[in-house]
Amino acid sequence: MPDLYLEGMVGTPPWPDEPHFTGADVRAMLARAHGERVTVLLNCPGGLATEGLAVYHALRDYAPGVDVVIVGVAASAGSLIAMAGSTITMRAGAVLMIHDPAVPFVDGRGTEAEHRETADALGRMSDGYASIYAARAGITPQAARDVMRAETWFTPSEAIAAGFADIAEDAAAQNAAAFSYAAYQHAPQHLLAGSRASGPSRQAVMAWIGGVNPASSSMEGMGMDPDEIDDDLTQGQGDDTTTGGEGDDTTPGGEGDDTTNSGEGDDTTTGGDGEEEDPAASDASAICHLVEMHGESAAVAGDFIARRQTYRQVVAHYQQRGNTVPNPTGPRARITRDERDTRRAGMTAALVAQFARNDPTDTRARPFMSMSLAEMAATASGYRGSLRTADDRLRVFMDMHTTSDFPLSLSNALNKALADRYREQVPIYRQIAREKSFKDFRAHSIIRPGDFPMMRPLGEGGEIKSGTIGESAETVALGSYGIRFDVTRQTLINDDIGAIADAIADQGRMVARFEEATFFAACFGNGGAGPNLSDGNAVFNAADGTKAGANAAISITTLAAGRAAIRKHTSIGGAKLNLSPKILLVSPDKETVAEQVVAPLTPADADKANPFSGKLEVMSTAELTGNGWYLLANPADAALFVFGFLEGSSAPRMRQEDVFGRAGMSWTLEHDFGAGAAGRVGGWFNGGA
Repeated sequence: MPDLYLEGMVGTPPWPDEPHFTGADVRAMLARAHGERVTVLLNCPGGLATEGLAVYHALRDYAPGVDVVIVGVAASAGSLIAMAGSTITMRAGAVLMIHDPAVPFVDGRGTEAEHRETADALGRMSDGYASIYAARAGITPQAARDVMRAETWFTPSEAIAAGFADIAEDAAAQNAAAFSYAAYQHAPQHLLAGSRASGPSRQAVMAWIGGVNPASSSMEGMGMDPDEIDDDLTQGQGDDTTTGGEGDDTTPGGEGDDTTNSGEGDDTTTGGDGEEEDPAASDASAICHLVEMHGESAAVAGDFIARRQTYRQVVAHYQQRGNTVPNPTGPRARITRDERDTRRAGMTAALVAQFARNDPTDTRARPFMSMSLAEMAATASGYRGSLRTADDRLRVFMDMHTTSDFPLSLSNALNKALADRYREQVPIYRQIAREKSFKDFRAHSIIRPGDFPMMRPLGEGGEIKSGTIGESAETVALGSYGIRFDVTRQTLINDDIGAIADAIADQGRMVARFEEATFFAACFGNGGAGPNLSDGNAVFNAADGTKAGANAAISITTLAAGRAAIRKHTSIGGAKLNLSPKILLVSPDKETVAEQVVAPLTPADADKANPFSGKLEVMSTAELTGNGWYLLANPADAALFVFGFLEGSSAPRMRQEDVFGRAGMSWTLEHDFGAGAAGRVGGWFNGGA
């Protein structure tokens, strides 16, 4: 994701060496972003309202989308620019300031009527700006006005709590952009202390904001000496003149004109030629864009707006004049690095958290936690239209496959959520078999535990005799499985993340049940005797002492016979293994009887004590039927069976099969799983009764 770095005042000041940027600069840099989503790194202390509004609309109108990171300060007009971000991040130590619009002068002699007219215009302007802040923070416009009147300075945590920012970064903020912060009533001390000892004075900045050339003789008529424009920046703290925030600054008109711009179309301007109707907000914004497209300054746009010119009148003006030479001032914005992965990771983490109905553990997820699927898809693709209707949402999901990386975020989130739900399952087969990792899909030979050769006496010369690790000829191979399923058109229209979360949980449980069924079909078939091993005999057979000679019900006597048989099992090399059963495995039909037989008793006579109490764990699965039952040793000591997954892929995975269609989105659920017999040592089977 390209970065757009905006530092300094917004608008072109009369001091050419001052860091600044304009709406034209920003639009030029956006044009060089080649249609990629942009991150704006913002360090703006304020400036001209028309320029701030022009930058705000340029960013808001940029189709691929904009994320804002406040790296130093976003004050006054800078806070307006910040509000253009789909997400707003503040670095540690950064500040954001929102305040009421103000003008230092009124037009004319300053009569009561002129002051009242200016005050009325400022009130309408303030209400317009309040609606923007209110929409961003989810508060009422009146509550936003209260924040503005107080000239509120926010730390990152305070801005997030108030709804004016989304993320607080650990990275330290850089020094705030140079500015005459004494122009603000409540500027933090660290900003005042960091003011420069040289540069334009507070009075000069105020004059520029108010539409007066700081070096002109007009300042004398307002009680300001042009020779004092280089006074110390911190003097006079407490004056209520401010630089513009969200369009709250006046714009330079002609000498002595104190014009204001409109914010989002709600505000009018003072002065003018007596025309009855104010231009609409769209006119004010469009006029700013049009003037800058013709290479002229914000002062010209401010003059048009102050005289209540409509957009069509300004178009006619330029049609009569012809185009002027573009502004030669070089842009202060620059594109640096790609951060698309940050947004993708944030969306993925937000989706995972929403699927799990948990709070996110990744701070990058916070801006997206309140978004629906459609809103995230729209943000990723740069869609700026409405999402009110079913067609709107379907269009977003259709477009996302060609215009954004949201499908990758969705796939990653679905797979993470599926893996989490899958791992929550504890099927019986995992407790009675040993896990094995498969490097590929070829048949793998099984080395049985307990087949390490016995130690032998050293020879007379101290030589150590050799032995061979016993290896059976049993092999197990992986199988690949999959199924296609759909996220239906209805689910997408409903935009129901909860329904998708439930579907994922169902899929996780389904895969675990599938593994259970596959395992028991492979290992406990053949009438309960299990598969034939390489010697041609079943896992459980009477000749090898792994099966009872006669079927019998579960009792102390039959359990004792099974335990004795397992104790006598030997390794491939003939070594006595001295194993003891740990698990009593039964079908649901015999589960209660099994629990009764191994339940602890406190008999009066020692010969009535239950020798198996606390020594056998009853396990049951619906994959077994009938009266048969099994005694099994701890699989860590002697595993009759193994199961496994492809190395590095132990969970099921989802893959989008094709692009969005009329029936919804199609996915395939795929999984690699294998199970088989490793030998017959450590188990015993009774057909039951």
